[in-house]
Amino acid sequence: MAAPSTGKEHPDGHASTATRLTREQSRANTRERLLSAARGAFARNGFHGASVDEIASEAGFSTGALYSNFDGKEDLFLELMEREIDEHARELTDAVRARASMAERAKGGARQWMSMIEREPELLLLFMEFWAYGVRDPQVRPKVAARFAQMREVLTQLIADGVREFDLELALPAEQLAIAIDALADGIARQKLADPEAVPDELMGRVLSLLFTAVTRPASDIAPPSAS
Repeated sequence: MAAPSTGKEHPDGHASTATRLTREQSRANTRERLLSAARGAFARNGFHGASVDEIASEAGFSTGALYSNFDGKEDLFLELMEREIDEHARELTDAVRARASMAERAKGGARQWMSMIEREPELLLLFMEFWAYGVRDPQVRPKVAARFAQMREVLTQLIADGVREFDLELALPAEQLAIAIDALADGIARQKLADPEAVPDELMGRVLSLLFTAVTRPASDIAPPSAS
């Protein structure tokens, strides 16, 4: 009678490759479940209120499984934050790409942001909480800064693409304009969350349209340097 397969005796390596993929898939599934549980726990209780025990239990694992996949609650939150920002960046890009002018792109992006504030207020509050936590800790601050830089990089690229596509010239660097827009978005979010009735949904789009009108002009309006 033939001995049962160990999964390692095949010379072409197929069985061992399948075993490795299965382990990688299992690990990826574990991380996804932990991240999903963490998102719910953080949204309900905030960063400080959520515990690793709660997150692991909700995901169906021990805390040992959590610590074998993440360094701890902070590491888990940072990865969750990175993923959420990536998703928001994709939504923002989709909201502005097909617009016919910079002003229309600004309005489209603003509508998407206001929709997110209404749809997921707890996520924005969570980011604000973690920002306040991170900037107080010199060890954590660079990690927090890197996550927030993700969105500024996306905004910078969208601005640069629009300037090129519409043959415009900016009155200040795209990177600085992105910082200003990001700060405006954060401020609008805080105001809207604190006093929804005081902040019209269309306010941010109007302000951004005025801003782009002020800082852009057709590149063809720029006079060429005079011959000496």
